[in-house]
Amino acid sequence: MDNLKNTRAVVAYLSKYISGKTLDFGAGSAKYKGLIASHTSEYITFDMVPGNNIDVTGDATDTPFSNDSFNTVISTQMLEHVEKPWVVVGEIRRILKPGGVCIITAPFMIPFHADPYDFFRYTKEGLESLFENESFIIEESGCYGKTPSVLAEMIHFSRFSHYEMSSLSKLKRKLRNILMRLIKATAYRLDALSKNGAAYANVYVVARKGVPVIIKKY
Repeated sequence: MDNLKNTRAVVAYLSKYISGKTLDFGAGSAKYKGLIASHTSEYITFDMVPGNNIDVTGDATDTPFSNDSFNTVISTQMLEHVEKPWVVVGEIRRILKPGGVCIITAPFMIPFHADPYDFFRYTKEGLESLFENESFIIEESGCYGKTPSVLAEMIHFSRFSHYEMSSLSKLKRKLRNILMRLIKATAYRLDALSKNGAAYANVYVVARKGVPVIIKKY
């Protein structure tokens, strides 16, 4: 799927994989709850930092959940912020039920943004490999945000990030937000015309936890 414009569109598109008890892993403000929760039997948010929308806090490499707890784990734009992503992927595997699905998005050509740290960027193949190394089966993967969106994100993080905006007056923040929305809207339109597949902003992977094969001994 190569016409997805942003992470919200990706979550909406991949919602077909969401079912049962679902963990929003690294949920932050839980801004995609409206797209996720209606597909679940139970929606739980987890983050490393407490917040109004967070149900459980803890270490992403060692969560308090039992083995085989969730049908679905979804994580959006979080994996770049952890120092040992391979350990996090192993933890996701531990807490997923056999046959359960992980939906994950991560940045590729996005500027540095510490929250509070920023360690990695991922190609589609790199993110697939991270999950395959933990014995996941890749169901679907792709890239989104072409060259125009990459340029828009450069502008966003260099001049319009919340770090930059926090020192401005309310009026200036409002005007900059309007301008940034116009820049991104233009970028999304230009993305549809872009033929360059080498430059993209973000990647997504849908990975399924394989069911162990039991070999009988005779």
